[in-house]
Amino acid sequence: GIEGTIGGSAFNYHCDPYPASDLISTKNPTCSVQTYQGGLQCCRDGQLLLDEDQPSPWPGKTLTYNMKFRFYFKEFAPNRFQNTVWLVHIAQAEYDIVKCAPGTPPSECVQVNKAQFKVVDMMTNCSSKGSFTCTGIGSNDPSATAGIKPIIISPHCHAPTCLSMELYNADTGELICGAKPIHGTGSELFNEKDYVNIPPCVWGDSEGLRKPPLLPLSTNLLAIKRCNNTFGHIGEMGHWQMRGIVVQRSPDAQL
Repeated sequence: GIEGTIGGSAFNYHCDPYPASDLISTKNPTCSVQTYQGGLQCCRDGQLLLDEDQPSPWPGKTLTYNMKFRFYFKEFAPNRFQNTVWLVHIAQAEYDIVKCAPGTPPSECVQVNKAQFKVVDMMTNCSSKGSFTCTGIGSNDPSATAGIKPIIISPHCHAPTCLSMELYNADTGELICGAKPIHGTGSELFNEKDYVNIPPCVWGDSEGLRKPPLLPLSTNLLAIKRCNNTFGHIGEMGHWQMRGIVVQRSPDAQL
């Protein structure tokens, strides 16, 4: 693709070709430096996002902020322990929602994007003890790994334009995970008016949960995302963030 820079930094967004992403075939502006409208490429370390004629409120100063975390845990029990790994599919870190054509009925102002990938595409062959991005030694080898069992799948879909995200087993047509925003209607916690909640898909052995399916490494997956494009905007995301169990063919294998 055409090389270029934004704010002096190299533009490194080159969208994956279909079937991993349909952003090139749909001519999404985020794929080219010539049409890039804005987003993460304009927000690098040390840069301030200000209007062109707006002076910096903090000239020559480094801003510092603090973060607070709360961790919940259960005491270790060997008979219940199963190794889980971080799985994620990101065909493109961000993309543009393109405003629908003038005169389009509101109900039809929907931008649909699709991606196809395999379970093995999410596997990284390195020790899961060393990095959260690793899924284990041999985890991408079908002779050593039978597949994965998802425990939680959390669609990364920006509200309030998000309409739905769906993940299908493309080999069987089965819907693995489907998520739609739930809009608050009252005043109680997490149901406040205008509050938007996008619940994840969860599996497990606890009462009320579905048993996790086994997805072999060769499983073809189809992701479909729908967004309201009555208004255009930049920086939309469509990640599939997951935690899952790597199912080894040998019970003595070390991930």
